[in-house]
Amino acid sequence: MPYAVLQWLSPLWKAPLPLKIKIFVWQLLRDRLSSRTEVLKRHGPGNGLCPLCHVPETGTHILFSCVAAQALWCFVREALGPEWEAQDLAEFLQVRATQVGHKRRLFWLIFAAMMW
Repeated sequence: MPYAVLQWLSPLWKAPLPLKIKIFVWQLLRDRLSSRTEVLKRHGPGNGLCPLCHVPETGTHILFSCVAAQALWCFVREALGPEWEAQDLAEFLQVRATQVGHKRRLFWLIFAAMMW
């Protein structure tokens, strides 16, 4: 696991969130969501492609680059400001998750709620 992901996990576990949401976000950060590509790797049904975009469906695709996710992020940017631009998980966390104090706690609450 990359060092950058490790440094973001500590604040996640301290965030006031239900355990199942923390585990979901942890799986997202480790690229272990049950996406179509993960199911395909385990010889499950399907072709591993996003039904909307017809590209490999990974956790990052589902939550950031899929057309459905991009529509959600558009609403988030409109409500919370342009600094909530999200094209890529690592870049997004680099900017937002490294804040300190109550801003970091607020970030994790909003981010986890959106991802869930």
